[in-house]
Amino acid sequence: MIIVTKREGPCRACGGRIRKGEYADFTAEKGAAHPEAQCSSVPARYRPNLRAGACRCGTWVKAGQGRLRLVEDAGGAGGKKSWAVDCDTCASL
Repeated sequence: MIIVTKREGPCRACGGRIRKGEYADFTAEKGAAHPEAQCSSVPARYRPNLRAGACRCGTWVKAGQGRLRLVEDAGGAGGKKSWAVDCDTCASL
């Protein structure tokens, strides 16, 4: 879905900046990307980790490090989606 961005952020494909008020291809699972085909049609490679957190292996990951992973729970009331952080070791598996 093409949207007009309300805030600045990184492109999910190339990591380049998407400015406030620009058009972007957006999905909740993948994030925002430039609307051009080279960014909107490729898999998400860049999703910055803006918060510190614990990896599934127990390692503490600082903000700006590691990779984010979408966690979906298809439970009771329609389920929910959340982001988990993986350390560099777990992200490479």
